[in-house]
Amino acid sequence: MGSLKRPPALAVGQRVRFEGQVRGVLEVTAQAAVLEDAETPHRVVALIDLFETADFKILFQPERMPLPPSGLLETFDPEVMKRALWWEGHILEVLHGLPPGAEPGRGRVTDRARR
Repeated sequence: MGSLKRPPALAVGQRVRFEGQVRGVLEVTAQAAVLEDAETPHRVVALIDLFETADFKILFQPERMPLPPSGLLETFDPEVMKRALWWEGHILEVLHGLPPGAEPGRGRVTDRARR
């Protein structure tokens, strides 16, 4: 009887090795991942196929998630959009410990540093 193994946690922004290439993860759903591809703009791969590929490996995990494109926010009044983006920046800082646009490698602010 085979042992059960939990699949790796895959997230947008990671870099993975798949079929001999390093690819960026563009989107993850319950059943598939959208990866960067050299020949086409993107490639949709079923998660089960991705995780069972012999050379699959997560190579890079970003410290925090990239900001999504504005999209639907652009349809709102400019003042509403400005306030929403202000809140987004503060929420992301609370969640990830760094404000959007922080320099890579900048450490998290500690309680001691605030004093």
